[in-house]
Amino acid sequence: MRGLGLNLLLWFGAFYPALAVAQAEQPFVCPSMELGPAMPPSPDRSQAPLVIEAQSLDAGRLRAGKLRGNVELTRGDQYIATELLMFDPAEQFITVPGKISYRDQQVWLQGSGASYDLGKESGYFSLVEFGLSGSSAHGSARRAELEGGHTSRLFDLNYTSCPDQDPDWQMEMKELELRHDEGMGEAKGVKLEFKGFPLLYVPWFTFPIDDRRKSGFLYPNLGYSSDTGVEIGAPWYWNIAPNHDATLEPRWFSERGFMLTGEYRFLTRRTHGELEFDYMPDDRETDDERYHYQFRHYGTPWQRWRTELVLDRVSDERYFQDYGTSLRQTARQFVRSSALLSGVGRYWDFEFMADNFQVIDESIQPQNEPYRRVPRIAFWFDRPLAGTGLAFGLDSELVAFDRGVGVTGARLDLFPNLSWDRYNRWGFVKPRIGYRYTAYELDYQGLPGDESPSRGAAVASLDTGLVFDRFTNDGGYQTLEPRLFYLYVPYEEQDDLPVFDSGQFTFGFSQLFNPNRFAGGDRLGDANQLSLAVSTRKFDSLDGRERWSLSVGQIFYFDDRRVQLDEEAVEDADLSPFLAELSWRVSPKLRAVAGLQWDWDRSEMDVGTLGLRYTGETGQRITFEYRYRAQRVDQFDFRILWPLGERWRMLSRINYSFADDELLEIQGGFEYESCCWAFRTVLRRYLKNRDGEFRDGIYLELNLKGLASIGSGSRNLFP
Repeated sequence: MRGLGLNLLLWFGAFYPALAVAQAEQPFVCPSMELGPAMPPSPDRSQAPLVIEAQSLDAGRLRAGKLRGNVELTRGDQYIATELLMFDPAEQFITVPGKISYRDQQVWLQGSGASYDLGKESGYFSLVEFGLSGSSAHGSARRAELEGGHTSRLFDLNYTSCPDQDPDWQMEMKELELRHDEGMGEAKGVKLEFKGFPLLYVPWFTFPIDDRRKSGFLYPNLGYSSDTGVEIGAPWYWNIAPNHDATLEPRWFSERGFMLTGEYRFLTRRTHGELEFDYMPDDRETDDERYHYQFRHYGTPWQRWRTELVLDRVSDERYFQDYGTSLRQTARQFVRSSALLSGVGRYWDFEFMADNFQVIDESIQPQNEPYRRVPRIAFWFDRPLAGTGLAFGLDSELVAFDRGVGVTGARLDLFPNLSWDRYNRWGFVKPRIGYRYTAYELDYQGLPGDESPSRGAAVASLDTGLVFDRFTNDGGYQTLEPRLFYLYVPYEEQDDLPVFDSGQFTFGFSQLFNPNRFAGGDRLGDANQLSLAVSTRKFDSLDGRERWSLSVGQIFYFDDRRVQLDEEAVEDADLSPFLAELSWRVSPKLRAVAGLQWDWDRSEMDVGTLGLRYTGETGQRITFEYRYRAQRVDQFDFRILWPLGERWRMLSRINYSFADDELLEIQGGFEYESCCWAFRTVLRRYLKNRDGEFRDGIYLELNLKGLASIGSGSRNLFP
């Protein structure tokens, strides 16, 4: 009987996937369906005592004993109940001619007769009804045969996870053989019905019954979009080796033709990686070959060292516009390939890398394309000087930049510095002084220019802050944290230096304390400025969590900022935009965040953000985000998932741009979920390119709990 308990659990566990459509708390209670990928090892029952209780016993020396009336047999975790049981102690053989009930730590079953050899763990059960302990999974079979404790065969059986007597879906099989030593099952004559309608018929297939992987077809994918038409995919899984596997999926698009999609994964003691690709030999819409591939490889060749390799390429600029599945994909301007070797020590970090870019945005001109870095070598060093309280640091970088158009060359950037840190519970003080030196070796492609320009300037800063705290009248805890940051960098002429990878940082709260307003090494911003900021936080008296926080800050400029990119106008404002950030946990269900950048000279808002997030007790979820940046962004994003009763949910998303007076994305749909099955349908429309063209899609997904998902799942609203 040990064999049957193991067989049934492993078979059902092999079919059970996690329900992907349920994004909220369950509003109704269902029997447990947490069936692991494989059953834990069964206890050793051979050494367990055999105990039999009955109202009467008829036994003799040379024949099997008969036990009658409320017969109960117990061995380890096994339990049998019947009215008549015949037991041959010499042969360790049990025969039950009538009704029998059986259970152990995994399964329960009821039958009309059984014969079982305890020693060989072989036998049969007739007219079996079975189920999993603590779960709604159950079924029936005309006959179950057990062989050697490692193989079982079930005939004319059905299975469902629906808890009702009249299940919404049911799988029927003529014969099922489970070989547990191999971790494999073989089914014949399989039919799947849903609501009385046949969904699938398979004359024969095999499948894994534990966590050992097995090659074979997976469940099909279905979808539709306005520019590719109906999509049908049939994925096939290939178990190459314990540490290698692959999935190949032939896909058919009614408007464009056939595509092959694949994924290959590998794992070794020191490396892991994967290859993903899509290949269409002939796109009927463009009459071209279309493809995209991405290879990622990660390794740890030595202790504290790691490697990373990424190869990413597409066939043409419009690939993601035609086959992308999100705004993020369709808005990509380039794909990046890179190779990296990095190491870390107690006081140092080292990085050696190279990268390349494939531009896929048709609006980017050749002179504005990003430079390849072939290679980039960076070294960071930071070590305390014993007994002095001082620390010596070095930021260094050597990069070779290459591109088909414009000036190319190499850049050396060095920043040795000396700092003193003093931290305490009441605050901190950190003065630092250093010298930033940058030198170039340039190739102007035959045009005139200084081939070896350089720049050097001192950088001095003082960063200090205080922390005040108090207990409030309601028992909570509040802090007040003023911070001051002074920065001085003398002006150095830099107009003759190229701009390889530098740009001005987007102004935000972190920029109040940044020693350079430019990213990259091509520009070092002159500065004579003082940043003042104040933060205050309130902590709850009950759980210690932050109730709210507020931060404000501003930079006071004592000199004009003369260093700019590409001869831009000098910045002469005396004040930076005023910054304010608020985070407020209004209640356990509602949280709000807000940000503001206000320009005093123009008396207008440069940047504004507002976010609201609501999470209800029964799965309600609402998120609202508004983003504004002067002359660039003015849009909101609204998402909602709302239960409509116990089993229905409504979901929707609207992403709208006021600046363009256009919808960026809109979607809406419904979900239904019972203890037996779930269904989702979503309609989606989103912008796919700069020409204002949209993609419309329909997503349908049917999830038969305990079995499989059929269809094409849409993206989660709340990742």
